[in-house]
Amino acid sequence: MMRRVGDLAISGEGEVAQDMKRATAGVLELPRVAVIGAGTLGWQIAAMTAACGRQVTLFDTDPAAPARALDLLRRTLNPVVASGILDWDLDAVIDRVEEGTNLASSVAAADLVIEAVREDLATKRMLFAELSELVPAAILATNSSSLPSALLADVVSRPERLLNLHFFDIFWRRRMVEIMSCGATSAEVLATMERFGESLGLLTAMVRGQSKGFIINRVWRAVKREALRVVDEGHASPADVDQLWMRFFATDIGPFGIMDRIGLDVIADIEASYTAVATDPADRSSPTLLKLVGEGKLGIKTEEGFYKYE
Repeated sequence: MMRRVGDLAISGEGEVAQDMKRATAGVLELPRVAVIGAGTLGWQIAAMTAACGRQVTLFDTDPAAPARALDLLRRTLNPVVASGILDWDLDAVIDRVEEGTNLASSVAAADLVIEAVREDLATKRMLFAELSELVPAAILATNSSSLPSALLADVVSRPERLLNLHFFDIFWRRRMVEIMSCGATSAEVLATMERFGESLGLLTAMVRGQSKGFIINRVWRAVKREALRVVDEGHASPADVDQLWMRFFATDIGPFGIMDRIGLDVIADIEASYTAVATDPADRSSPTLLKLVGEGKLGIKTEEGFYKYE
């Protein structure tokens, strides 16, 4: 089922579509999962996890967020299921997702807790310190797109059960997940999480050592940084960059369109985390990006970012 290149483990592309069905054929590992954070990636992680038979609790500090997330799940995935891209019983998937009412009860029975809150180290450290006390036997995973779990290891009691588990937005098109050790994660936990990724029907990559941004986001960060610099320096508009990118790579979206979809506040948080460890003075957060965030223009979710949306 797996092929290896060095320490990078990848599920065979031809088998990905069958992995989710295989997961329900026997006894599921990690049958109860808690997802903390009901934002864009939180509901997608909950959906994938529930689709292969697991019971999921979705919790957010905003009490109304889980219900909104489940509504968005249904509205987003209905056409995806109808088109045949996902072979799911959507009602059954949603029935397996419970709305959490408080953190303690949401994680009490969890075998695995996946954090999907904002990309802010202080927030994550407080959360993981609390999770470590509430469920010391559970595997704790952060879905951070830029922060290595090594930065959380000192606040948990069992770092051997801590790791990065990085999922991707629009999972039905980007069926992949990256796994990275916190530096102390046990081989048993890493192997368990590798099987977990495969059970979701995802191409599963094990990152070798410590890499800020893991694999994809490390490459994406270089693209994002240079796209922003071209605009900051006045050489092109966001539309210029995106149109050239889409024509050259034959894609339907460019770097600035992607950033608007993710949310410019999220992009700014991620950029700040890179700037904090940068050694090159030129490697700073984009003034253009920071100006838009300061004006509350955060992309699609506010109907204006680098572009305007209706």
